[in-house]
Amino acid sequence: MPWWATFALLTWFGAWHLSLQHELVHGHPFRNSKLNAALASLSLTMWVPFLSFKRDHISHHNTTLTHPELDTESYYSMPERWQHSGRFLRSIYWANRTIAFRLTIWSVFSTVQYFFADAWRAIRNVDNARSAWVLHIPGLIAVTYIVNNLAGMSMIEYLIGGVFASHSLNMMRSFAEHKTLGDESTRTAMIDAGRVMSLLMLNNNLHIAHHDEPSAPWYKVPEVAERLNAFERAQKIDALYKGGYGELLRRFTFKPYDQPVYSKSV
Repeated sequence: MPWWATFALLTWFGAWHLSLQHELVHGHPFRNSKLNAALASLSLTMWVPFLSFKRDHISHHNTTLTHPELDTESYYSMPERWQHSGRFLRSIYWANRTIAFRLTIWSVFSTVQYFFADAWRAIRNVDNARSAWVLHIPGLIAVTYIVNNLAGMSMIEYLIGGVFASHSLNMMRSFAEHKTLGDESTRTAMIDAGRVMSLLMLNNNLHIAHHDEPSAPWYKVPEVAERLNAFERAQKIDALYKGGYGELLRRFTFKPYDQPVYSKSV
């Protein structure tokens, strides 16, 4: 295949695999967590051990959303830190509210930073990270062997498409999922995407519904959204994107979608 076709397929299926790993975190398709972990252990996108992702994502569901010191998926700064930040750091926070920065520079930085930070946690065995890497390393070896010996492509080609580009595409989903607000119960968004992007994200774009019932499998999330009036609730807090990911691209590629300072609860 031409290079651009290889790149597109690696990007698409890598992002789809990340969506699958998210389903596995929440107990699908098997009720047995060990079976789900075994299915996820061949980490096609390589950058994060599955059990580390599971640890951090479950923590995200069980904490104060968008809180920089509690929420593992927050992109906000605490007001106290913001006051003592220099011009450069503030500019990074503002830039990271745009798609152009989040899906390029930040995607690469966060991939490398998380990989090495979690490896260091494994060395010190913090938060049981060592067990996550014991499962992860054989998967890395298997993927590397397949790419170099069976797939007919270079490792550099795979890293660009299957690791960094797929992570960037997956970050499109998480870009506008949460918005800091005074009310802790209404910090989640809904992206009314079309069939193709909804399938790629396994309906996790309907994020209020996912947080309402995180145990619901991906094919039941639209039903949960309708039953719990998720679209109306998102609209009330200006976090409903009826135009899907196209709307996000039009509005926020270069313009910040939100200010970068965490809003404490009222």
